[in-house]
Amino acid sequence: MAKYTELTSTLIDLVGGKNNITAAWHCVTRLRFNVIDDSKIKIDEIKNTKGVMGAQFSGDQFQIIIGNEVSKVFDEVENQLGALANDGGSVNGKKGNIVNTLMDTISGIFTPALPALVGTGLLKGVLALCTAFNWLPMESTGYQVLNIVADCAFYFLPFILAVSSARRFKTNEYLALCIAGALLYPTMTSGAAALMAGETVNQLSLFGVLPIPYLTYSSSVIPIILATYLLKHVHNFVKKWMPATLTTMFTPMLTLLLVIPVTLVVLGPIGTYIGGALAGVINWLFQTAGFIGGAIIGAFYPLLVMTGMHWALSPIMIDTFGKLGFDNTLMPAMLAATFAMAGATFGVFLKTKNKDMKQLSLSAGISAVLGITEPAMYGVVMKLKKPFYAAIISGGIVGIVFNLFNVKTFGMAMPGLIALPGYVDASNDQNIIITIIGSLAAFLIAAALTWILGFNEETEESNTGKSVESGKQLNISSPVTGELVPIETVADVTFSEQIMGYTVAIKPKSNKIKSPVEGEVVMIAETKHAIGLKSSDGLEILLHLGIDTVELHGDGFEPQVKVGNHVSVGDFIMEMDIKSIKESGYDPLVLTIVTNSNDYLKVLPVHSEDKIDSGNELSVVVG
Repeated sequence: MAKYTELTSTLIDLVGGKNNITAAWHCVTRLRFNVIDDSKIKIDEIKNTKGVMGAQFSGDQFQIIIGNEVSKVFDEVENQLGALANDGGSVNGKKGNIVNTLMDTISGIFTPALPALVGTGLLKGVLALCTAFNWLPMESTGYQVLNIVADCAFYFLPFILAVSSARRFKTNEYLALCIAGALLYPTMTSGAAALMAGETVNQLSLFGVLPIPYLTYSSSVIPIILATYLLKHVHNFVKKWMPATLTTMFTPMLTLLLVIPVTLVVLGPIGTYIGGALAGVINWLFQTAGFIGGAIIGAFYPLLVMTGMHWALSPIMIDTFGKLGFDNTLMPAMLAATFAMAGATFGVFLKTKNKDMKQLSLSAGISAVLGITEPAMYGVVMKLKKPFYAAIISGGIVGIVFNLFNVKTFGMAMPGLIALPGYVDASNDQNIIITIIGSLAAFLIAAALTWILGFNEETEESNTGKSVESGKQLNISSPVTGELVPIETVADVTFSEQIMGYTVAIKPKSNKIKSPVEGEVVMIAETKHAIGLKSSDGLEILLHLGIDTVELHGDGFEPQVKVGNHVSVGDFIMEMDIKSIKESGYDPLVLTIVTNSNDYLKVLPVHSEDKIDSGNELSVVVG
């Protein structure tokens, strides 16, 4: 869509351009960048860009706070940046400090896994509610089936993290899954279960020399992350010296023969003990001076979110759940902080007389109640400052209360309204009652303090969006000869759901890609698989050549024009080698995307036959 295309282009320029960016990813609300030269970033201009809630440095990482639409903006970031050579571990030509690198790594690994953890965690809460009210007996087969659904992501967590870790470390996902399979192999799980039951088992060892301890790796975090990091380096090393004619067969085999034994003998036990030690420190804090721990987490959890350090708590919480089946330390305090943030935001909604701020605080407040606090934190309370203080005070107070009453959660879900079912305790009816009262108190105290403390209103800049002439019709021609493909059948959801704008897919029969409009070439991807055009009438067209062909790094594509060139309808602008693309295992589908289609009333298909020639009328845009 146009607003995302324009916003992304502006942000990339203000971050210092494509050549200054070494890595880009996103979390729930923020774009995250590693850059070569910090001085090239125009942070004040970024903060004043419409669509941006805030911007900041967090260690070696630069963050732009977008809000709930961050995934749509990031889609366009990926499209405009193309492939980045750096894996994100290097900044300014050197490694970042170990804390920042650790935070970035944990964030990059856990963000993709959140849907699985939040979805199953919420179901765990619902099951707890059902058993508490005797709606679904634990002995019933219905409960057992639903418990499988609720527990599968946690039990097989090493498999989930194997995929996200492999993507983060840029190594083979399937080899990482093999390592996770070794950790959860029946020999290991049954041996660990037997030892826990007090039974005698035969010692497992490698060639009778290196002992392999039986440990429970279900729900574990650190072992698979360490193992996948090792996998990256071993796989690259083996592949580097392995002859090309043998690499397909022997590189994976040798890699697994090296990595899995090391994981079972060294990394797995180390990771398990580290996880236990971290959980022990947190538990010690809460057991020794629990109200202080509750106050610290309840008050300053928003600051942990702001710096990204909240990701470091995820392995500890998961380990606690794995050992105890509940958490009575971190998550209740986080719940207090979340409702305090929501209350402060609604306090702004009730007090502000600024129309734009009232709308923003309402939508951000609703998101905060549901557990997404970044829009509220960056878009409202931190901008106005005093509401932020109100949220900290309220969260700290209720964090103490939750700890003193030993509030427990039995489901790992994003702290907020949807997490409340997880606080139902079948053996303690008071647990959920105290949780609800405390959450409401955190909300009301923060709202009241926001009203009492007040804040200085901010003046919002006026919207200067571009208008489109009503009733005007603009034509788009086919960029290639081929066959029309139903867009809903395209394998990539970004295109099949037309996230970037109205999209037409063509299975090409020709290697020649021609301009579908008269206008200017405004972008050619560094990987050459995409070319952007802006027509003389204002249409913004993206020609995306192939599915996942960004991974070819330009092989099979030869641009015939340069950025800034003027083109007419039918001009030869790109040559793509369909045969070589197919031989490389990629689909050479040609996608014509009207990225600013939301600026117009309608985009309509006008070609009724399956086959189409380049230059034939493809679509018409109604202004």
